[in-house]
Amino acid sequence: MTSPGQGGVRPIEEGETAPDFTLPAVNSNGAELNVTLSTEVTKGRVLLVFYEDDGMPVCTNELRAFAQEHELLRDAGVRVFGINTNGLGSHARFQERDRFPFPLISDFYGDTVRAFGLWNEDEGKSRRALVVVGPGRRVLHVQPHFNPGNLPGFAEVFAALGLM
Repeated sequence: MTSPGQGGVRPIEEGETAPDFTLPAVNSNGAELNVTLSTEVTKGRVLLVFYEDDGMPVCTNELRAFAQEHELLRDAGVRVFGINTNGLGSHARFQERDRFPFPLISDFYGDTVRAFGLWNEDEGKSRRALVVVGPGRRVLHVQPHFNPGNLPGFAEVFAALGLM
């Protein structure tokens, strides 16, 4: 199987080192910030919630599910970030509407999404997926085809985080 990376066809796997990135993001109050993965993992585990588009019903439900559990995740030392290829303006409007308690990262050119092996070539954007990254950028858990309506999928990620 082909390794992840630029043009990689398979999603990143548990045990691999997550590609580092620094990308712009918008937090719940509309402020812009830069997010660097290698810095964030020094503060605790990171849950990257890859989603397709701002405002789409399935993607909104995906993010809302993790927003509802944000206090539990935060108290367990898990930092949550939504990430897709929409621009900062789109993220700002989405945050204004829904106020997710975590930043939405803009990977406008899709380089990071591709590096994680989560690019949907047919759609030209990110797939819905979950990646948990721990110390040293080690990938602790991956759900490469996350469906927010699949309760066992949520249970799986919370179990991987030691919360079940």
